[in-house]
Amino acid sequence: MFAQKPLTPNQKFLLSLLIPSLYLLPLLIVFFLPKNFGFGNESLVPFSLAIGMSGLMVWVSGMACLGKALKVLPEANSIVAKGIYRFIRHPIYVGIVFTHFGLFFACGSSFGILYTFVLIIPLNVIRAQLEEKALFSKFGERYRVYHNSTWF
Repeated sequence: MFAQKPLTPNQKFLLSLLIPSLYLLPLLIVFFLPKNFGFGNESLVPFSLAIGMSGLMVWVSGMACLGKALKVLPEANSIVAKGIYRFIRHPIYVGIVFTHFGLFFACGSSFGILYTFVLIIPLNVIRAQLEEKALFSKFGERYRVYHNSTWF
């Protein structure tokens, strides 16, 4: 296997800017694209917006529970198992996906839906895997117990 070199401070800084921008960019693009609300079925728009708002609540709740432990790049400083983290190990990532999917479906954006499945979901899965690797490495069995008692 290849040995992974630690990131330089400049690389960390750039990734800390790039990763959040990958979530913001499609929202800005879809905002300016023509809309086909609910893909032509406007009765789906309220349901889609409810999915988006639910995702946003999960996303914000996850960020609030992390507090100062919130980082863009994976770190293993502590196991957070309070609030929504009692049920979901990665609520921010789950919330991001549901927020984007709901909003993009409500807008009728094929680009946004495709972006969610091609970039956002794989990015969040990779980020979750890196976080879990760091947490398993640092906390071992303690993290395994938490991991086995929660969903994604």
